[in-house]
Amino acid sequence: MGAMEIQKELIFAEEEYRSRVKAVQKQLEEKGMDAFLVFQIHNMHYLTGYTTVGLLNYQFALVPKEGEPTIFLRLLEGDLARLFSPFSDIETWEDTDDPVEVTRLLLEKKGLASAHLGYEGKCMSFPPQVLERLQGALPSVKWSDMAGVVEQNRMIKSPAEIECMRQAACATAAGMKAAVEEARIGVTENDIAAAASDAIIRAGSEPLTMSPIVTSGPRSAVAHTTFKRRSLENGDTVLLEWSGVYNQYSGPMMRSVVIGEPPKRLKEMWAVLVEALEAAIAAIRPGVISGEVDAASTSIIEKAGLYQYYRKRLGYSVGIAFPPDWGEGHIIDLKRNDPRALAA
Repeated sequence: MGAMEIQKELIFAEEEYRSRVKAVQKQLEEKGMDAFLVFQIHNMHYLTGYTTVGLLNYQFALVPKEGEPTIFLRLLEGDLARLFSPFSDIETWEDTDDPVEVTRLLLEKKGLASAHLGYEGKCMSFPPQVLERLQGALPSVKWSDMAGVVEQNRMIKSPAEIECMRQAACATAAGMKAAVEEARIGVTENDIAAAASDAIIRAGSEPLTMSPIVTSGPRSAVAHTTFKRRSLENGDTVLLEWSGVYNQYSGPMMRSVVIGEPPKRLKEMWAVLVEALEAAIAAIRPGVISGEVDAASTSIIEKAGLYQYYRKRLGYSVGIAFPPDWGEGHIIDLKRNDPRALAA
């Protein structure tokens, strides 16, 4: 396809991408940096629009202190950048190349062989061995860890991003409706997961970043377990959680279903959790401290004597989603004693 004309499929207006890049370039200027190698796929997507299922490939966006970014990819991925990104500076490497060596050549070509460069030190796509090799190949370069720089810009969503999340949530809700209708005695967890997946995708979702979580009976109280062929029985509680994906944005939801009449104790716990959730929603607004929102909710759980069964953060940010997760809790979350202020 390389020689063919590709009609672009931009998720956002070109100016939105350029404003995101400019925000990072302003941070480069403030830190006295010449360029930034962005390896995290979520951040590459945010800055350039580039999207792929080839998440384990060696790839990055090179953001200079001024001008357009360069998207550096495996040759097979080049047309994806031409399809999804407004930026035209796309450099590729072939499967017979040493990616670190061609990175050296790229940086020399860009006049950055003796520059002050940033990298993402907490990125799984950029392991320490690669940094060590680059440092050896480019001894005159000064390297600085800029992990979290792009994420701080991602924290505040634009109206267009929020609309993508609303669309993802609509697909999520369609899956939830189908799952609740499927949940009955004799049906398996797999049947429910299949019904949810079918409905989510038919509602317009792209490939999910994580399979639906469906866990029942004795395992319903064990976090991060999921469907495993178990048949539902009368009295089971079933935990349901997943997220649709729209333009690579998520909108997750968690719900629970009881097969048959729930016991009195479960109804009591449910009432406490509804009260705690409503208290959290009422507390959330711009300027409020994360820990204060957590306290508004968890104080109700503690008063009811249930905190030993809870013991976790209250919530987390969501937005751009790639496998294996839909969350942005590493960017901002709601948890005990967290001093960060929430923003619109």
